[in-house]
Amino acid sequence: MLRLPHFAVHRPGSVAEGLQILAAAPHARPLAGGTDLLVAMKHGHHTDADLVSLAGLGLSGIERSDSTLTVGAGTSLWDLMRRAWPDALGVVAEAARAVAAPPLQSRATVGGNVCLDTRCWFFNQSAFWRSGRPACLKAGGDRCHVVPGGSDCHAVSQADLPPVLIACGAQAEIAGADGSRDVPVEGLFSGDGRRPHTLSSAELLLRLRIPLPPPGAGAAYEKLRMRRALDFAAASAAVYLERRDGGCARARVVLGGLGTKPLRVPEAEAALEGTELDPRALAEAAEAAVAAARPVKNTDLTPAYRRKMAGVLVRRAALRAWTRAAGEES
Repeated sequence: MLRLPHFAVHRPGSVAEGLQILAAAPHARPLAGGTDLLVAMKHGHHTDADLVSLAGLGLSGIERSDSTLTVGAGTSLWDLMRRAWPDALGVVAEAARAVAAPPLQSRATVGGNVCLDTRCWFFNQSAFWRSGRPACLKAGGDRCHVVPGGSDCHAVSQADLPPVLIACGAQAEIAGADGSRDVPVEGLFSGDGRRPHTLSSAELLLRLRIPLPPPGAGAAYEKLRMRRALDFAAASAAVYLERRDGGCARARVVLGGLGTKPLRVPEAEAALEGTELDPRALAEAAEAAVAAARPVKNTDLTPAYRRKMAGVLVRRAALRAWTRAAGEES
């Protein structure tokens, strides 16, 4: 049985107090739902960490203005799924439903999924299993077991919400010692598997702002995994489209599960824009996705299959987004 190590839990009453604790304790980590962090601690990671509970900071809830939907980072995926979304943003709930299974969805939070740690076969194992080989780069070692001889960590970004939020043009509000700042969700990801996010250890993700799309917009999310109710994405694709005068006026295509961060594919977007999503445009978008994907062997499906499926997922998501943009699918 895997057991949690002993750890201290701080319970700040305000965001400012939470930031002070994070700044004062170098190894402190924010705790929301804990569905990933506590499992990692059972596997022998972050054993020296103090946890800073975000439960009392008032970070949950969804609010709508004339132009924006604001989602608190502490909002559970379950609440996200039960929300009545504008048609073009129903993809956010769709991505939340693709996360794990209902017991985890009821605890996991939006901020936790956005800030989900990167994953790898060699890192996400028990401490006993890992003791049989030298530590990898992500575990503080000097080598990558996936790409021997390489100096980069190739742990994969497998969260479901980030590709969708990037495709929908969402912004993130980050709080730190110097106040708050807004950054595109795409800017939260560093591309370094060891430290996958650009937030410092003394910053907190407070909320996400998703612009309300114009009429004629549609979006869809597709996910490849071995087990529908549990597994992380071996590959995923989010596609957002704006349909105008019978053609695609704007497109955003984002891949997940295929690299160290969500990957936007401008070549696939260009292939779709200005077309009626005819077979040739869809084929070109799929080819662009395949060309952009560079998976390595650190998940439960082969890199060649995952790369091929990147094109399939983009094609499927684009077609569903196009149908939704026409109002033909709820």
